[in-house]
Amino acid sequence: MKNPVLMLGGLCLDRYCLLSQFPVKGQDTLIQDTFERIGGCPINAAFTLKKFGLDPILYSAVGAESIEKVRAFFQRNALQSEGLFVIEDQKTGFCMILLDDQKERTFMTYRGCEGTFRADRVPDLAYSACCLTGLYLIYGSDSENALAYLQQFCRQGRELFFDPGPLCDQIDPQLLEKAMRLCTHLKVNQEEQELLKQTLGKPLSAYFQDRCQAIVVTCGAKGAQLITPHRTAHFPALPIQLADSNGAGDAFFAGYAASVLQGKPLDECMQIASACGALTAMTLGPHAEGGLKEILQLADSAKSAC
Repeated sequence: MKNPVLMLGGLCLDRYCLLSQFPVKGQDTLIQDTFERIGGCPINAAFTLKKFGLDPILYSAVGAESIEKVRAFFQRNALQSEGLFVIEDQKTGFCMILLDDQKERTFMTYRGCEGTFRADRVPDLAYSACCLTGLYLIYGSDSENALAYLQQFCRQGRELFFDPGPLCDQIDPQLLEKAMRLCTHLKVNQEEQELLKQTLGKPLSAYFQDRCQAIVVTCGAKGAQLITPHRTAHFPALPIQLADSNGAGDAFFAGYAASVLQGKPLDECMQIASACGALTAMTLGPHAEGGLKEILQLADSAKSAC
């Protein structure tokens, strides 16, 4: 294994319900279709990292009731499974995803055992980086243990890519502060950017005084921003036929991280990240079917748009 990247965020089950419209509170609506995917932010990101020749190592506890289908999924998709471990008496978390005809998503998340952290269960590999998602920081003492591990991890000069996610205002502010001080690259959307400012009580640019090298802000159909200590640059969104935006942010995050780890200039990292997000958004479900060839073709389109 040449390029291992540690993925911390927990594995969960994505349970989709496709609706024609959302019900009025207290009323009913018809479900057009339903299906389940093995998901969670680190899984979604892992699919993209693999396309760049990296080896994502997903560390996660899994409930006994779902371990067989999880292992089968990992084997079927050639994902490394040595970071998985079973907790017999607990359940794997899941996310109910309601998707209507307008492609509007509503999430309902059940926290399971995936946040359990035991440092001795992390595969001992020569990691170049860690990708951390904010959901992993709302599990109390387990999250504290994970951050203590990451403090040692980062002392070895490794990169930490941090995506706080939509529940960032539910993270204990002290834990959030520690994660912000450790991260080298931060990815947020516009809403998360404001939530973080309010929770932390200071602008995100303040963390340029620590390890942070760049802040990436995704803005949906308006594109994305790259903020560094020296400049702010805007990158337009690619025109696509939207199928499902679920997982697009994770693909963007992973495409950016992979490009940084491969030493590409940050502007090129942003164009590649935009292509990764666009490819996923054109797919129903959180995992795009296209490979690196399709990503680079879209990235060329992003260069033209700039």
